Amino acid sequence: MRLSLPATGLVLLLASCAAPPPPVPMTAAEADAKARAALAAGHKQEALDDYMFAAHVGDTEADVGLGSMYFTGNGVVRDFTEASIWLVPAAQSGSSTAQYMLGLINTTGGTGISRNPKVAADYFRRAAEQGHIDAAYRLGRAYNFGLGVPSDYGAALQWYEKAAEGGNTDAMTAIGVLYAQGRGVKQYFKQAMAQFQRSAALGNGEAMLRIGNLYFNGDGVKRDDKLGYDWLRRAAAAGNEDAARRMAMIALPEP
Repeated sequence: MRLSLPATGLVLLLASCAAPPPPVPMTAAEADAKARAALAAGHKQEALDDYMFAAHVGDTEADVGLGSMYFTGNGVVRDFTEASIWLVPAAQSGSSTAQYMLGLINTTGGTGISRNPKVAADYFRRAAEQGHIDAAYRLGRAYNFGLGVPSDYGAALQWYEKAAEGGNTDAMTAIGVLYAQGRGVKQYFKQAMAQFQRSAALGNGEAMLRIGNLYFNGDGVKRDDKLGYDWLRRAAAAGNEDAARRMAMIALPEP
C-alpha cells in the first residue's frame, strides 16, 4: 500500500533537508577589529590570521597591524623585511604609524634591511608632518646629529618643541640639552633646568641625571653635591644606567 503526504507536509520535509545558508563573510573592518581583540587577549595566531584576512582584502590598518607584529616580534619571528612588506603600502596610503615604524627600521637596519638614515629621516618627516609625536622627536634628533639630513640646531629645536608639546619627555630633555650647551640658542641654564624638571616630573631618567649634573657642576644653580647625588639616585631608580654607573664612582655625600 502506497502512502502519500499532504502537500504541506512535503514542503516541510523538503525544507528540513535543505542546506543551511552560507555564513556571511567578515568585512575587512570586522576582521581588523577581531584581530585587535585577539591580540589584546594574547591569542596571537588568531590575530595574525585575522590581520592577514583583512590585509588581503585591502585594509590599511591590517597592514599596519601585521607590520607591527613582525616589527616587534609579537607572536612571530621578528623580521624587518617581512614587516616592511606590510608597512610600505600602508605608509604609501598615508599611515603615520607605518611611516614612523619604517623610519625606525631604516635607522637601525636588520634582517635584510640596510641602515639608511636618509630614508629614515624622510619617513620621520612624513609622519611628523601628520602630527606623529614620536616621529617629530626622531626628526628633531636627525637634525640635531645630522642623521640623514644636514645638521641644523634650529630645525632640531623646532621639531623637538612639537614633540614636547605632545608630551614626549625625550624631546623635553633634548631641548634642555640644547640650552645647556648653547647649540642653536643662547646658553641658558635656567631654561635648561626648566626643561629637565618638566621631563623629570614625568619620569624621564635622563632628565633626572641632567639635573644632577647641573647641581654637581654648579651650572645655573648653586653647587650642591647632596642634591646632585639625590638626583642621580632618582635617575638610577628610573632605570638610567649612566646614573647608576656614576653613583658607583663617586663618594656618598655626608648627611
